[in-house]
Amino acid sequence: MGSSPVRLVRSTAKGIGARISRIFVDDDKQRRPYVAGLAEAYARGWDGCPCVFVLSTGRVGTQTLAALLDLSLDISASHEPEPRLIRASFEAFTEGDRQTADDRWSAIVLAARDDLICDANSRGQIYVETNNRLTFLAPTLAKVFPASKFIHLHRHPYEVIRSAMQRRFYQGNGWDFARIRPRAGDPVAAKWSTLSAIEKCAWYWATIDGESQAFLQRLPESRRLNLPARDLFAGDMGVIQHLFEFIGAQAPTSKSVATVLSRQLNAETRNSFSSADGWSESDRVAVNRLVAQTATRLGYTL
Repeated sequence: MGSSPVRLVRSTAKGIGARISRIFVDDDKQRRPYVAGLAEAYARGWDGCPCVFVLSTGRVGTQTLAALLDLSLDISASHEPEPRLIRASFEAFTEGDRQTADDRWSAIVLAARDDLICDANSRGQIYVETNNRLTFLAPTLAKVFPASKFIHLHRHPYEVIRSAMQRRFYQGNGWDFARIRPRAGDPVAAKWSTLSAIEKCAWYWATIDGESQAFLQRLPESRRLNLPARDLFAGDMGVIQHLFEFIGAQAPTSKSVATVLSRQLNAETRNSFSSADGWSESDRVAVNRLVAQTATRLGYTL
């Protein structure tokens, strides 16, 4: 059987970075390993084992970001590597603050990511993952990997909501079985079944980006980076340079950056939800009511 479309896209994203990176970096022998192997990593409690996790709602350009970061031979970037922890991340979100007090989640995170991080570190590379499912496991990741850093990649709520509606979130989409829903005690929980699909997508955006923002604020500045997607994908080399400096890697050339950004990996086609201009007034009011507080904190105008 041939490769699935998803695997082909992932392979293409990785291939872009590998091919372009070789244009301007042809010798990686100077990169020293951060760790010799798993035994050393566990003995050190993963101290000094760099890794970066990108928190997001999804539908914000994470696949393009992974290809962009993979331009650097200092970085091993992955977009949704396996195991993807789809159901586990849903359950971690549901548990909320109880998650970090449960050693079960630490064991799950280590079992899922220890090889990936160690393999990258043993080659002298920083492991970076763009996977919106790990957003819900961020507190455990921060605890288990003390050298970890976190990037909050976010996009205007209208853009994420329209993309979610196009992909039929909460409308029978194949991943809805593990798509987050209000926790017990959330005021929205009691009326969840009466909300329209667009209201559920708005709640989804506000909840994930709101909690991601709150999580980052609890970290020291050296471990966090707030990254609006509009700034990143505008191709501003000042933003690109700051991103790579935060990770601890050398930034690629502006030409290489432009090549990756021009590909618009995993972009969606447009339909009646392609713009908020196509929404009814009641839709707009309902969406704004749910997202306004988080949107204001992140600097978005509704």
